[in-house]
Amino acid sequence: MKELLPKLGDIKIVQCNYSQYSSRYNSFKEGNVLPAFDPEFSGGALMDINIYNIHYVVGLFGKPKNIEYYPNIEKEIDTSGILILDYDRFKCVCVGAKDCKSPIANNIQGNNGCIYVDTPVNSCENLKVIMNDGTTTVFNENKYDNRMVSEFMEFIDTIHNNDLERCYKMLDHSLIVSEVQTIARKKAGIIFKSDIN
Repeated sequence: MKELLPKLGDIKIVQCNYSQYSSRYNSFKEGNVLPAFDPEFSGGALMDINIYNIHYVVGLFGKPKNIEYYPNIEKEIDTSGILILDYDRFKCVCVGAKDCKSPIANNIQGNNGCIYVDTPVNSCENLKVIMNDGTTTVFNENKYDNRMVSEFMEFIDTIHNNDLERCYKMLDHSLIVSEVQTIARKKAGIIFKSDIN
């Protein structure tokens, strides 16, 4: 996908929407708080589902200049929310919801065209490059039925080749994602027990 980005021209807008009604939300509304919605276990929509959007965007564009999070709070936890990432030259909106659902849609919009993915960004199946001239090209780099196979093969390759450079690159990526997530929720007033200890 990174190789395709220059075709889009100047990136203007990035949108990620991963909204998936959680079966645990019904229990939550009835007063049975399971870990996915429990502040004691660092739950919530930002931590549990919007994390995929953050990994995707940070993987493509790095650390944003500014981070804001606008959550829907119920019983002291975010059940859904809108994360806004400012990259100076473009803006990004990441929607993560466990209390409602919609068709999954992810777009990277440039002044020459866009990349559209209609699956969760952690699988990126059927990536479409839609250009302003009307041409559309479809890519699917997933070679296996299970989306995790390629990821596990990367881990195995990294370990077998003692590829510390790749290892530290992945760790740096994870640290940026964690920092984005932490800044977002703290700005929104979502404080976990682990923050206080």
